[in-house]
Amino acid sequence: MGRFGTSRQSCRLSIALTVAAAIATGGSLRAQSPIALPGLTPDPAPDPVEILPRPTVPLDPGARPPSPGDSSICWWTDKTTDQILDRQRWVSFDLETVLLDALANSPKIQSVAYQASATVQRIIEQDAAFDPAVLLGSNVGRTNDPVGNTLTTGGAPRLIEQSMNVRGGARQTTRRGTNVEWTQQLGLLDSNSTFFVPQNQGNSRLSLSLTKPLLSRGGRYYNERLITQARLESHVAWQDMRSDVEQRLADVITAYWQLYQVRTQLIQQRALLDRSRELETVLSSRQHFDAGRIEIAKARGRIARRADGVLDLEAELKRSQCRLAVLVGSEALIGADNELELIPTVAPSDDPTQFSLRDAVTQALENRPEIREATHQLELSALAMRVTRAELEPQLNLVFNGYLAQLTGNSDVAQSFWNEFDTVPGASAGVLYNMPYGRRASRARHREAQYRYRQQSEQLREIIQRTQFEVQSALIDVQRYAGQLVSKRKVLQTALEEETILTTRWRLIGGDESRVGIVLENLLDAQRRRTDAEKDLVAAEAAYMISQVRMQRSMGTLLINEGIQPTQDQRSGKVDFLHHQDADEGFDTGDRADRPAIPVTDPIQDAVQAPARDASPPMATAPLIEGAPPSETSPSWATPVGAWAGRDPKESVSPR
Repeated sequence: MGRFGTSRQSCRLSIALTVAAAIATGGSLRAQSPIALPGLTPDPAPDPVEILPRPTVPLDPGARPPSPGDSSICWWTDKTTDQILDRQRWVSFDLETVLLDALANSPKIQSVAYQASATVQRIIEQDAAFDPAVLLGSNVGRTNDPVGNTLTTGGAPRLIEQSMNVRGGARQTTRRGTNVEWTQQLGLLDSNSTFFVPQNQGNSRLSLSLTKPLLSRGGRYYNERLITQARLESHVAWQDMRSDVEQRLADVITAYWQLYQVRTQLIQQRALLDRSRELETVLSSRQHFDAGRIEIAKARGRIARRADGVLDLEAELKRSQCRLAVLVGSEALIGADNELELIPTVAPSDDPTQFSLRDAVTQALENRPEIREATHQLELSALAMRVTRAELEPQLNLVFNGYLAQLTGNSDVAQSFWNEFDTVPGASAGVLYNMPYGRRASRARHREAQYRYRQQSEQLREIIQRTQFEVQSALIDVQRYAGQLVSKRKVLQTALEEETILTTRWRLIGGDESRVGIVLENLLDAQRRRTDAEKDLVAAEAAYMISQVRMQRSMGTLLINEGIQPTQDQRSGKVDFLHHQDADEGFDTGDRADRPAIPVTDPIQDAVQAPARDASPPMATAPLIEGAPPSETSPSWATPVGAWAGRDPKESVSPR
């Protein structure tokens, strides 16, 4: 026992001299190889982690954020596109693909699109009120009435008449409120009266009736008020649809980056668990030399807690997949959720976007659908106020009636029709005046319209102020997360350096012969701080991308930024979403009529695959081939086609 203690002290002294020599010669503890302790077969030393110089980028909101793809720190970048769940099938996709699939499959988007289509039919319905109507009618009759005056029949006790009439014409209301109706009547009439001359009459009558409103009710704006109202309501529904579509796409993008964040953090947590198990393996092999029971217990306790963290992140990853699948709305994704792994292939972008508060507010005032919707609501209130003002005036109508009539004997209806144009027409004209006493109802409607207009004006002001706040808040978040990308990277560099030093010190010196295991405790804490720093960096990257989406959403330019243009057929009202393949970046809101666009259709087919466990999933492509008919389009979840064929997934990613 004394010999073993002497040997152990000699070993300690030798290690201390070695460390002192390394420090005296200016060497790095990381550069020294682990010392083989007596009776112990050391584990292979991990690859030394290069400590990068601290970035000199100032914490300026306008500074360029560091690249998230720096492999020297972001070692997990190449692992995020691999399978990390124990599932038989997987599907990989980029951000553009998932947006197009959401446009084609999301029930929410389809619902608001149908609502916008329905409002167009109201315009057609109200405009159809000015279409001419065809009038057709006929009747056959026979009367048999007793008479109390011989002058009625000339002696017969009953008056017997037989008639048949055919009537045709048209009626129309003009856009200035004039009601025009003309009719042509042809008929046969016979009677047993001796005074009925000629017998077997054939008659014809051409009539014209016209009623024209005067004063304010004869204006076109008043008579087309229902069309204007339906058109404004259609504009309101369109902007409401745009707002809902933008919000749904923003939710999809947010869910995409949250899925990327959780997947990456799961990879980082598993790496932390592996490092903890390596320490526990070394401690178990050294428990009879310099590793105390307290150190082994602490290491195993940390392993248990970190394994529990892995389970939590796996559950959160599954929830994130479910959320993204529900937001996209594809039955192929929702139905296969329990056996399908969703793999996003686009990493956060390192391209900073410079926003000016003044330009952002200007863009928001021009493009926010909520502001446009409130503006159309104000126009509706102004229309109601103008209509009720016109109804305050009395109603004055010009009435005109004219006719041509002729009859012949022997039931000669044709001759009667031709002869009716040889006679002088009969005519009558007059005016109709109508005004309720006191006009209380009209005055109340006008005051109500005025209050509605003021209400909509204040609502518009409130929406503008809220929009300005949302733009400022979104800009603050963009600047905040851009700065945090720099600070989080510095924290990660410091944590890497700390863990490297403590790991090397622990491998060289071993246990500290204490009952509390301070050296091991410091190393375990350093490992946790490093993983926390890695998770914080990934969270900052995802938050930065989400903040840019919220910035575009606050300006109302999210659809423009993603190259999506909603269109509507003016007759059928059907809403389609066109995807521009060369969508402009930034604030460009110009005309895109000359840009190539493809319609968004249902791109999800049988495209899930079962790759080998060591295979990397291929990059998903845009769901359509330009110029191909819908039946020849490729599914968005399928393997690469066209321009993407044969490319490595990491090379074909185009960050958005």
